[in-house]
Amino acid sequence: MTIVVVALIATARIYGYIYYNFPVMELPYIVILAILLCWWLGSQYDKVKFHSEKDVLTEIHNRRFVIQTFPKLLKQIGKRKEKLCLLLIDIDEFKDINDRYGHEMGDNVLQHISKTLLMSTTKLEIVARWAGDEFLVISPYSNENTSGAIIRQIKYALRELSEDININISVSIGASEYPTDAKTLETLIHTSDRNMYENKSRKKIG
Repeated sequence: MTIVVVALIATARIYGYIYYNFPVMELPYIVILAILLCWWLGSQYDKVKFHSEKDVLTEIHNRRFVIQTFPKLLKQIGKRKEKLCLLLIDIDEFKDINDRYGHEMGDNVLQHISKTLLMSTTKLEIVARWAGDEFLVISPYSNENTSGAIIRQIKYALRELSEDININISVSIGASEYPTDAKTLETLIHTSDRNMYENKSRKKIG
């Protein structure tokens, strides 16, 4: 951004010299102030936009972004008669991690898992923190085979993460598919949530 500001100032000096006979060695203070003001306003807009779309702790997309983006995405999927997979991911025994290791470690785990989810997906997928220790992965133009591959990659990556930070980290994942299982974000999440808790219950029984 600094390079852009310097380039704009240099352009303004040259323009002033050619068209208004402004001394080339004299700084155009008004133009500089205008450019700096525009740069500052632009940077503030970028910050506001970032915080409106991203989770502050994990720096992945937040709930608001998903709610705003999903209808447009679903419209595109519907027009092309494609499918979409939604994964709801819940950290197993996250309260115990907080109680045993402290909330700072709990925050670190959330950050590590966010990075793991990003590394386990492509730029086509949307990775978001939905609530607390729950995450979403939305995979457009995909099917259950795609979601199965993502789930396997996530679980493999979490085993490596567990070894790296010396804490057993596992997740329960529930999947749903548009339009087979549901046709709205709310019902897709509800279906994924039900499937996720069934998986979590099977772990406890096993």
